[in-house]
Amino acid sequence: MKNVLNQLIQLQELDFALSEGKASSTKKPLAQLEESIGKILKKLPEEVADRYQRLRKRYPIAVVPVTAGGCAPCGMVVPVALVQAVKACDQLQTCPHCGRFLYLPEAVAKQPKKTVSHFNGDRPAPVGIARFSSANLMVPKLAATTPEDAIGELAQTLAQQGYIENADVVTDLALKREAIIATAVEHGLAFPHVRDVEGGGLTLALGLKEKGINFDAPDGKLTKIIFLIVIPAPATAFYLRLLAGLVKTFAETDARKTLLESETPAQMWKALTKLTRTTIP
Repeated sequence: MKNVLNQLIQLQELDFALSEGKASSTKKPLAQLEESIGKILKKLPEEVADRYQRLRKRYPIAVVPVTAGGCAPCGMVVPVALVQAVKACDQLQTCPHCGRFLYLPEAVAKQPKKTVSHFNGDRPAPVGIARFSSANLMVPKLAATTPEDAIGELAQTLAQQGYIENADVVTDLALKREAIIATAVEHGLAFPHVRDVEGGGLTLALGLKEKGINFDAPDGKLTKIIFLIVIPAPATAFYLRLLAGLVKTFAETDARKTLLESETPAQMWKALTKLTRTTIP
């Protein structure tokens, strides 16, 4: 049964990669993704495949981790006996509330219980991109020369600013996601990310590399603008809208040029908030 659960997890990652590709209007080999999804569906027991497809029509994610003693997306507390059954993996287990398939992840990316606010003082609640990031998460000159180092550097930034608990866990999970299919898109952009983060809210760090890094982009060009995004389970659907807004913004040559000319975190933040004013409401 563990093999079936692993196939479900892999299927979901491919499904999500396909959704990302459609949201970003990328030139990624979407047909190959669809073919791989079809192959896994055929391998699954018919009743499992049918249930998965029904769940996918209802929810953005159908296979979810048990974190902090509960179903990550719906928040339902899972009985201890059920947690043990999920761990044993003798048969597939589902959430009693939402019906999603449950699994116990080897590692979980966590945000602090008291997530650092993206704004200070008594100012109005943030809007647009300010809901998901801040000036202290901008890195104008990445030291990294490889995707692994770039993701690690941005994860360290998130950890140092108090937005995640463990940079190494986030880095490892993001690299595992990259291994499925690269998150780079055209125009020198990449969106490495970690889903099903426990606690907190959707948060992104942004790094620039003037010389570029090979993120295996579909157009063969080097990546110069890198967003590392941590995504709690409830924010999975909204992440796709955020991704579409960022891709739309930086598909424009002038927008990329303006951002890449930034010398300081403050300049980056000013450029990012101004450029995304209409694409990320």
